[in-house]
Formats: sequence, C-alpha cells, structure tokens
Amino acid sequence: MKTTYSYEELLKFDDPFEYEVGLPLKISDLPSSVMEEDIPNSKTTLFEKLAEGYSLIIQKPRIPNGKVFAALPLLDENEFMKLYMVNETTFTEALWDLLYEREYDLHWAFFLLKERKGVVFKLSYTGGETRSLTLSNLKANTLIHLRLEVNQSVTCRWD
Repeated sequence: MKTTYSYEELLKFDDPFEYEVGLPLKISDLPSSVMEEDIPNSKTTLFEKLAEGYSLIIQKPRIPNGKVFAALPLLDENEFMKLYMVNETTFTEALWDLLYEREYDLHWAFFLLKERKGVVFKLSYTGGETRSLTLSNLKANTLIHLRLEVNQSVTCRWD
C-alpha cells in the first residue's frame, strides 16, 4: 500500500495529521506532500535512515529510564517532558526495544528528521496547553514517522 497526499489535498482535510495520517506530534507548517506506505521492516528502515544522516527525535516523560537515555544528547526539557536526539552511533538495541514497547504510549513521540537546523520544537504540556510535541519552521525538510509494529511509514516533505 502506498498513498500520497499533495498540499492541495491536505488543505481539504479538517486535521490531516490527527485524523487522516495520525502523527504523534503537531506540525505548524503544512508539508508539500505526505506519503504513507508499507515498508518491509521498520527496524531495518530505521537503521538505513540513521545511516543516511537522519536524526531520531524522541520526546518522553521525565520518568527515569536509566542507562538507555544516559548517553543521549538532550535537546530540551520542561517540567513534564524531555527531548532527545539520536544518531547512528548513539542508537542501541535497548533503545529499539523501548521504542517498540512505547509506540502507542500517548506521552511518547518519536520520528526521524532530516535537518534539525532552524526547526523549533515546542514540548508538550508547555503551559498546560497540549499533550503533543509541536514542530515549526520545517523549511525544505523531511520528517518520517515509522509505525514499528505494523511496518509502515509516513513521510512528510517540505520544499
């Protein structure tokens, strides 16, 4: 299965990322296109994208996760959440297991991002407003959300 939505088609949806595409985050800037597709293996795709220079961004609650997150760069935090960045060299099997286990946890969000420069991350629960991580300033970028258990991906592209 492969479905592609153009910018014009996305404009017709009430909330394309919650109801149509189902991303675990909010995006302030509507992408040029969104592609949903079945992939052979989520884990293999994740490793390939990390090798291509993508960063894995993880938002998680401030609850302790010990050794898994100890060596990862912290991008931001607030009183409720922490935001980490993972690359090819910092990714571990233990982290894969944890992400797979937490895939449907409403307090977690993770996705691949091609370029981090200039992207604005607004952590969830900031000021009690929302439960979703919000991204903005995604100029000429690619964001990939992997659905680990069902081996699917959602790719958002900005031109």
